[in-house]
Amino acid sequence: MEPLPSRPRTELPQAPQESPTTLFVNNAELLTIQTTPQHLGDWARGFLFSEGLINSPGDLKSLVADEEKGLVWAEIPALATEETRFGERRYLTSGCGKGVTFSSVRDAMNLRPVSHGLCVTRAQLAGWMRLLGQHTPLYDETGGMHAAMAMQVATGRFLVREDIGRHNAVDKALGAALAAGWHGEGLVVLTSGRISYEMCAKLVRHGVAVGASRTAVTDQAMRLALATGVDLVGYVRGNGMTLYTIGSRIMERSEE
Repeated sequence: MEPLPSRPRTELPQAPQESPTTLFVNNAELLTIQTTPQHLGDWARGFLFSEGLINSPGDLKSLVADEEKGLVWAEIPALATEETRFGERRYLTSGCGKGVTFSSVRDAMNLRPVSHGLCVTRAQLAGWMRLLGQHTPLYDETGGMHAAMAMQVATGRFLVREDIGRHNAVDKALGAALAAGWHGEGLVVLTSGRISYEMCAKLVRHGVAVGASRTAVTDQAMRLALATGVDLVGYVRGNGMTLYTIGSRIMERSEE
């Protein structure tokens, strides 16, 4: 059998970009994770908040990201250096990108419930998911990317971030929202990826009451959402969707 002819390099397809990113907190290495090396400052800010290492952007004295080298340095004066190591308690999350969390399901169940009264309509969720799909340039170029959107319900303003990992994309979107001064009680988060317990925990930690996905919601994410007052919606495609929780925050139509 004759070998297949080789193609010129110029004909190779565009591929999703991934590389290791190392996060240092107070000069101590916290973790190394595979990411798409864009918006790494947003990723670090969102991740640190999601993990409870900061409670507001003001807790960060400095945050410096070198996207070419895949290095991020965060300085948190109120945090003792030894706390940044978290011992050996690291949990590899499910799915692509191998996300990491330092909280177990039991830890997540102890998060403070989301108690504000934000409600949205099914039509809003469907429209926002379509909007998310219109603002994914990396996916359009390469495929194989995840995207997440932080939607500010009152204003219609939104922030979209992409990454090879669904967890990273959500952290980037939430980190961008924090940097913009947006508060979680006014946000809905939409994602292209499956919502598992650790992704639901990110929403709870940020005070986000509604999360929506183009795909599924896991059973443990459902339990966490039910325990913390969050509604999770999956398979938001066209005008169809699957409600995985009680749905008290999801209205059929606007009351206006």
